[in-house]
Amino acid sequence: MKSILVDTSGKGLSATICDENRNIIASVCIKLENRLSEKMMSVMDMLFISSNLGPQDIDNFYIITGPGSFTGIRIGVGSLLGFCVSSGKKLKGISSLDAAAIVSGKDIVKTAVKLRGTLYGYREYNFPESVFSDYVTEKLENTDEYLVINSGEKWSDLSKAILFNSFDRFISDYSPMYMRKSEAEINFDKRCKAS
Repeated sequence: MKSILVDTSGKGLSATICDENRNIIASVCIKLENRLSEKMMSVMDMLFISSNLGPQDIDNFYIITGPGSFTGIRIGVGSLLGFCVSSGKKLKGISSLDAAAIVSGKDIVKTAVKLRGTLYGYREYNFPESVFSDYVTEKLENTDEYLVINSGEKWSDLSKAILFNSFDRFISDYSPMYMRKSEAEINFDKRCKAS
């Protein structure tokens, strides 16, 4: 059984293919900034070629659903849905906050993603006790106690979360997880209030 986890929620593209024992078959992590839509399919082709696999050989498709880059998440979900439809498989997701907590390797961790200004989305994890907070959106003036992802130059390979046993407990559907409105929605709301 082969599985793939793809992350397009940050500043690039990372993807990991593994076997049923969570051994890496192939992995890629490329910083793309604003060229994700141009490069996504060629990077995925390279990953499949290097692994001697095709989309039809993958049993489980997973995508990081955010929070993160609105455009990146939509490109990732749309691309993987294409692979799933063509191979008759289902797409599942995991949040970037959950994936970051898993990849951190810490027993107790708080992960956060900057949404806008001092507005953050975050979640707290206690793996030994299996206690996990709700997803929270609020202003944070100090983020020293948080593992902040997808902010500034910080960018982590969240696709490696698939290699951990705890990955399975956080699987959800592939619906994008937006913890705030997009710029387009904010501007639309402003225009509606002004008229």
